[in-house]
Amino acid sequence: MAVETFRKDEKNVATSKRKIFRRVLSYLRPYAKNISFAIFLMVISTLVIIALPLVTERAIDVDVANGDRRGLIVTVSTGIALCVILWIVVSLRMKLMSRMANRIVYDIREDCYAHLETLSLFYFDSRPTGKILSRLINDISNMKDMMSQLVTSIVPNILMIVGILAAMIASNWRLAMSAVIVVPLFVTATYFVTIKGFGNWENYRKKQSNLNAFSHENYSGMKIVEAFAAEKETEQTFEGIIADCERSWNIAVRRSDMMNIVWCLSNGIGLALLYLFAYYLAGIDGSSIGALIAFSSYIGLFWMPIRQLAMTYNQLTNNITAAGRVFELLDTESNLVESDDAEDANLPFGHVVFDHVTFAYPDEPEKVILKDLSFDIPQGRTIALVGATGAGKTTIINLVARFYDPVSGRVLIDGKDISRLTFASLRRSVAVMTQDPFIFTGTIRENLLYGNDDITEDEMRNASRLLGAEEFILAEKDGYDTRITSTSLSQGQRQLIALVRTLLKDPRILILDEATSAIDTKTEILVQKGMSYIMKGRTSFVVAHRLSTIRNADEIFVIERQGIAERGSHDELLKKKDGIYKALYEAQFEDV
Repeated sequence: MAVETFRKDEKNVATSKRKIFRRVLSYLRPYAKNISFAIFLMVISTLVIIALPLVTERAIDVDVANGDRRGLIVTVSTGIALCVILWIVVSLRMKLMSRMANRIVYDIREDCYAHLETLSLFYFDSRPTGKILSRLINDISNMKDMMSQLVTSIVPNILMIVGILAAMIASNWRLAMSAVIVVPLFVTATYFVTIKGFGNWENYRKKQSNLNAFSHENYSGMKIVEAFAAEKETEQTFEGIIADCERSWNIAVRRSDMMNIVWCLSNGIGLALLYLFAYYLAGIDGSSIGALIAFSSYIGLFWMPIRQLAMTYNQLTNNITAAGRVFELLDTESNLVESDDAEDANLPFGHVVFDHVTFAYPDEPEKVILKDLSFDIPQGRTIALVGATGAGKTTIINLVARFYDPVSGRVLIDGKDISRLTFASLRRSVAVMTQDPFIFTGTIRENLLYGNDDITEDEMRNASRLLGAEEFILAEKDGYDTRITSTSLSQGQRQLIALVRTLLKDPRILILDEATSAIDTKTEILVQKGMSYIMKGRTSFVVAHRLSTIRNADEIFVIERQGIAERGSHDELLKKKDGIYKALYEAQFEDV
């Protein structure tokens, strides 16, 4: 199985910006009423902004020119009232859109999380957690900015441009040409700047994803970093990744900053043309200085939204790459699919059959792990799986739990093809314990009852007592309500909590993957006692390198050469001359 690392950029699926943009808009549809009201507020604010230069023109050309003090007071009061209205309308619009943008981000995060839960184990095994979190947190946060820009920037600025242009044409169409004539130049320059900018921002997102992957991996493994005194090495690696991020950011930002240069040139040319047009074409003289000032204001107001649109478009090239990465996650198809007619069946016995099963990882179909494997495990039998690392032991138990599907063949439980069962019904009947059981941050009680909400207090305490876990639990200050993390308990304590959690689930099939390989002998005896209790009457698959833990299995499978090389009880396999199991056993106990 090929695995992505923080040292390698992700390969994103090529998708057109137009298609991404349409999908972003689809998240706005449920909020059509809010958007309509926001646009109504934008129209009001646009009309107020357009009216303000006219107030200035009247104050200069009428009230001041005629010495009308009373008229000037009324005009100034009108201007102040318009400013107050503008402040109220804009504040209300921004509050409304901010609340809506946050709600949309909530919807997107909910969709992404729900989709992640449908993906197979292969998706999570083949990439660092940090890269997944980068899409779930950073990229979606950038989508929030995109949502805000779509309604709080693009729509009002377009309304502003149209409104001001209409006002200028109505006032003096010749002067209006001084503003319009420069727009094609600005739009063309903006287009070429942002074409290159899209690729630059996409590259930055990849570098940021590498940074998140490295940070998550090293913070999770900080004990190993310190144990091997590798702080200097990891610091140098971190500096290299940070440098890559900085370089990609600077390249993207330098391209974006060109927008300011283009805007300044366009605005300056527009003002110069205004005064030239005013002198030569429009016949503006000293008696209508107010009209010229008003028109100068319109020029500034006209170019301001154009600049904001250009900057927004430039930011959208950044945010649209983030949106594309999020949609790529949402479009990722699981290697495991629950069929539409899947059966929610009860599996009361735990009779497991492999029927000519062949398996290879989805990204390496040519590398066969198991080939044409068949076996039949009756109810209540304990099967031990031994063999070299990478032989396929864990693959077998992953197929039993349907974390993966075989390339060909079938896995049956109680005569039912598990690919035709609902995930819920299958997982109710199968429990998995690993070498390092995962403990959620929370209380001991919450961890014991995880997925078992219908368990009573007495059932929980009885299970803990039976498996020897209650002693250390009650020794804690808050007993079952003690708050724990994955690192606040010893390995043995985590195993005991996992055992109790498994017993409360009451599965028909039990999978123990290296469940005792990392604990001390004293704790192993306690855990083994608990495991023996749980395994009674259940079909069990035990994967272990320590052969002392599997001697009492009903049957031992030696996994090698893409299948079962040897099978039999401990005593039967030891009698085989030149047997693989015998060699493994003697190698482990040759010094005893």
